[in-house]
Amino acid sequence: MKKILITLLQITFLASFAVANPFITWFPQEFECPIDKEKNTFMVWGSYGSYIYSYPSKYQWLFFPWTSANSYYICKKCHLATFLGDFDRLPKEKLPAIKKVLEDIKVSKTFKDYNELSVSERMEVMEKVYAVLEKDESWWENFYRLKGYHNGKEGNKAKATEARKKSLELIQKDFADEKSETPKKLALYISGAMKHFLDDDKGALEDLQKALETKYQEKDAKPEDLKNAEEGLNERIKEYMEKIKSEKNKPRLFDSTNDDDH
Repeated sequence: MKKILITLLQITFLASFAVANPFITWFPQEFECPIDKEKNTFMVWGSYGSYIYSYPSKYQWLFFPWTSANSYYICKKCHLATFLGDFDRLPKEKLPAIKKVLEDIKVSKTFKDYNELSVSERMEVMEKVYAVLEKDESWWENFYRLKGYHNGKEGNKAKATEARKKSLELIQKDFADEKSETPKKLALYISGAMKHFLDDDKGALEDLQKALETKYQEKDAKPEDLKNAEEGLNERIKEYMEKIKSEKNKPRLFDSTNDDDH
């Protein structure tokens, strides 16, 4: 899985492309498991529209396809679990170590359709698989933010809180790293989001205010693109702050009821 920290410049590009594909479509595709050669049928996305960037998951800076249950693959035999795009592309030299990890994996039930298992259960397995693949801290920050999102959506508050605390710790560490390529403005947005979903609205508003006052910078970006990204994120931040200050529209209040899974 490629890095899932999506920047404003990427969103601007993807949204313009997606206008030509106004509906989210999925189709089944057969995959052979690299561990046990089992044939599995998983869903692969075909098209989507730019409206996906307005889904409630934006308040956690998470977007399609990672908000969809279809994107979390798991083999029905050995239980190899990965993100969409990684299942048949794992490094061959890592397969023996992954196989060893899977020997101790037990899932809640046998299944034919991988969506019979909750995303949160699949992510528990994925966490062990990707630990073998030696991902960096930026990757893990995204992972835990997603884990918090899906556990929150399923109503697993304790597990969502645990994952979001890990995400927050890593994004704050990334923010303090001057060599990081994550835009500081975006890191503050994510930090504020995690604080909000961890019931720290005071800290969330402080981070979002700092984000509002921080210039958007992205390596090798054109001035016009930076200007558009700055304006776009400022608009999102202002809206977010107003929602946090409200009594009925706080994003976290709808944690287990939002509908981004398409």
